[in-house]
Amino acid sequence: MERKKVSALASLSIILLASLALIAPIPPASANPGGTYRYWVMPIARKMPGNVVIRDSLADAPIEEGIWNFTVPPLSSCQNITFSNPWTYPGYGMIINLTVPAASYVGVSHMFYDSSINFWFRLYSSLSQNGYGWIFLNASEGDVDCHTFSNNTGTYWRSPSPLAGQLAALPGQLPSPGSDGVAGTADDGFGDGTNDPAGSSILMLPVTMTAEYHGGVGVGWQTLFTFSWPQVFTTENASAKVIEPASQIDGSFLTEKGQPWEFYAGVERPALKVPYDDPYWNAYVTYVCAWAMLDVPTTMGDYDNCFVITEKKVREDVLIADINCDEVCNIVDIVIAALAFDTENMNFGPDGVPYTADDKKVPDPEYDARGDLRPASGLVNIVDIVRIALDFDERLEP
Repeated sequence: MERKKVSALASLSIILLASLALIAPIPPASANPGGTYRYWVMPIARKMPGNVVIRDSLADAPIEEGIWNFTVPPLSSCQNITFSNPWTYPGYGMIINLTVPAASYVGVSHMFYDSSINFWFRLYSSLSQNGYGWIFLNASEGDVDCHTFSNNTGTYWRSPSPLAGQLAALPGQLPSPGSDGVAGTADDGFGDGTNDPAGSSILMLPVTMTAEYHGGVGVGWQTLFTFSWPQVFTTENASAKVIEPASQIDGSFLTEKGQPWEFYAGVERPALKVPYDDPYWNAYVTYVCAWAMLDVPTTMGDYDNCFVITEKKVREDVLIADINCDEVCNIVDIVIAALAFDTENMNFGPDGVPYTADDKKVPDPEYDARGDLRPASGLVNIVDIVRIALDFDERLEP
């Protein structure tokens, strides 16, 4: 198929975290560069609406209704991923190191109005340092599931983890990959006792999340919190539970399942399975993260949250405007955008000033973020329809 490019790839340095290089019995990724590609986050069809769900203590009814469930519009979140060449780990076969350069990361950005307290809020994320991860190329080798529970003291591994009950990470920190420096092996808390398919992977992102609220005309945006929001992605099962009687979200439980790297794994469409040396072996992946953070200090009191993120990362040079995520751009995608034509997300209105009469405090009922293909646009119009039409009848395949 004709490969469509959204923008030119930037030339970036390949850097592996120094701490990982020191403890891992392997060459750093920078010594054996396997390539750097840009990946865009696309919507997840089976989870619409929303590939970010946050259950938190700021809502009036945090368990039943306190869920921020929103879709990250296509082409609004992206990052570069650098792949090392495969290296052999005895007992585990071939492994590839992953690096996400912090400077390449464009994270979630979401603004909304909370009618219960009459405040505008906005959330946005960034990387405090490079992200890192691993891909297990051999089947039945790595065990990459991530099951945890959290309380006010930290996050702990939860059954069926091999280290159930043991501390996984202190608040704001990522879990240890174990003494061998590779998460998903026998010396860490990842896994459920069953080894996972070829192409299974773990990716750890040291995300910093900033939340701001608007204090009214003449006051402007004020910081609600800025803190480490660790995101531990896996291609298998992830679940997070809150076990803290003192928390308003005690008992919260979120779970999701990902999918290994395609087209190497051949899980979704076995007929399209390719070997590692195929140019499109790493065309896309579905990562999931489930985690909880409690007792985060904010200007509005301590903040508790339990969240799940689902990200289908598609390589830029094979990206198509497949907004319903069935891996073909066709009339269904055009209809989705057409049904949302001329609709808007919530915003400050034409004058751009909050707390005035033209504020759009509730999205149009027909607004569908899947049809909003321009970053930070908040509007579905003819530009989006044309973008989809240009990719009409293209397929995501090697």
